[in-house]
Amino acid sequence: MDLAQQLVRSVVRAFFRSPDFDTRHILIIDALIIHSAIRDDNLSYLMSMNLKDLHRICAKLRDERLIQVHVRPEIKDGHQRPTNRTYYYIDYRQAIDAIKWRVYHLDKAVQGNAKPASEKKEYFCRRCEAEWTQMEVLDKVDPLRGFVCHRCDNLLVFDPEREAGGHEQSTRLNNQLRFITDTLPKLDAMVVPENNFEMAYATILPVVRVDTNQTVESVAVESMAKPTAVKGMANTGPQSISVDITESEGPTEEEKKAERERKEKIAQANALPAWHLQSTVTGTSYGANPTTSVNTVVEEDEKPTDPMDDAMHTEEVENLFEMLAQQQAEEARRKEAEADDSDEEEEDEEEEEEFEDITNAVVSSGEKHLASSGTSSIAGTPASEERPAKKVKVEEPAEEADSDEEDVAFEDV
Repeated sequence: MDLAQQLVRSVVRAFFRSPDFDTRHILIIDALIIHSAIRDDNLSYLMSMNLKDLHRICAKLRDERLIQVHVRPEIKDGHQRPTNRTYYYIDYRQAIDAIKWRVYHLDKAVQGNAKPASEKKEYFCRRCEAEWTQMEVLDKVDPLRGFVCHRCDNLLVFDPEREAGGHEQSTRLNNQLRFITDTLPKLDAMVVPENNFEMAYATILPVVRVDTNQTVESVAVESMAKPTAVKGMANTGPQSISVDITESEGPTEEEKKAERERKEKIAQANALPAWHLQSTVTGTSYGANPTTSVNTVVEEDEKPTDPMDDAMHTEEVENLFEMLAQQQAEEARRKEAEADDSDEEEEDEEEEEEFEDITNAVVSSGEKHLASSGTSSIAGTPASEERPAKKVKVEEPAEEADSDEEDVAFEDV
């Protein structure tokens, strides 16, 4: 572990001292090595800087995989809701792998810039910043000054290190990174212990604050490993799945019991509160407990079936169908009888309309005829009294002028 810590410190001091980086990166690494794991507010106290700037500096180290970030919810004393707190620590295995990867790519980049010695531009002009190779400056030489520029006739400066070849750069790089290349084989020969957040937090060194700058103690809450749609849900789904294969069709007794229990739980969860079901003023009840319906269904499902009850039920159904058939037959006969009576009444009405009794009409016309002829013996004879009245078919008179002619035409002979 000491060798890994020494390598991390050396790498930070070698690569984070250029003008592009801040020296506070080195201080953060040293603080994490000493304290093993530090919360962001304690680290900002040690660095005397605000949290925003601290997170920005630590983000660069995290991108380089030199440090790791862990966030967990904690509850402060006197508070109800937990807040997420950020911790920083160093995972030495990942840091060593990141250093190896960075050195490998750096060496490959240097070796890729190798050029032949004839193409290296070792002469350059300070005035026009032109660069020339050794073969290009041979045709323009000043005996007193030396090689001159082809553009501005200014004296050229010879600098062999200005554009060194790939092999030379690789050699210089290896010399500068010798402390890394010598340490990595030693680390490969040994087992670097794992240092995750739990292990780093177990060996944490508390930050000592002054009395005027104390913080409220917080307690970690159980974090959920699985993401949930609703914050605070503890049950995120089934932990295991089991499959049972049975020969019987349909659900088993255990499945039925489990289903009934599930329905009861759902009904109890969806039950309305007491102040919804009963008035707090008058005490009047406005609804029933939803578990009643579930219990009723369960009781109906649990009713035992008796063969005698089934036979009686079948017999009652058959008797009911027989009674319905008899009622339908009687209803059909009654309808047929009513239809026959209605047909007979219609025939009688038609006959009465066609034939009318014209006895009175004939008698009146006979009297008129006798009165006009002056004879009365024929009208008073017994044969005329005993003779039945003769019915003839007559038509409705169309006009009053034709009525007299019809009376005269039909007389009692």
